[in-house]
Amino acid sequence: MGARKLIMMGITTNIRTAVQNDIPHLMCLADIEYNLFEQKTPFDPEICERYIRSTMLDPEAIFIIIEDQSRIPFGFLTGHIDYVDLSTAPTAVALHWFVNNPNAMYGHKNYGLSLISAFEGWAKLKHCKKTMIGIRMNPGQRRSYDKTFDKIKYKPNYVYYTKDMT
Repeated sequence: MGARKLIMMGITTNIRTAVQNDIPHLMCLADIEYNLFEQKTPFDPEICERYIRSTMLDPEAIFIIIEDQSRIPFGFLTGHIDYVDLSTAPTAVALHWFVNNPNAMYGHKNYGLSLISAFEGWAKLKHCKKTMIGIRMNPGQRRSYDKTFDKIKYKPNYVYYTKDMT
């Protein structure tokens, strides 16, 4: 997947696939995200690192990051190809995504939607017939997510939002 540059209000960002050097930053982002949600078990850095490495090595998966001008990731999206409908049509499933933009330090652009767009591009390259986006949320947040995803033509499906790519 080629890198894509986004320039907004003098802020340069780049979307690309993750590499080994990103792992410490991705682990920090995962820890930040973990602590934003109600949890019943502790965050485990070892499991987190294993998840990142295995996703990066899987040819049927992708780990997309968005980085700032100093090449430090501030957001990510992970996904893989699956046959969730038990049919011959592959589905690209985004399992996990997060953007850390406190106090809009990178501007007010919706970087999460940029990551989803990059994921959709990867899904098309992999000849997927649909995409599914999973979202982690606290109680009471679903209504705002339904509204946002409806605008980009995703519909809720189980705990995922689904979009036909055809």
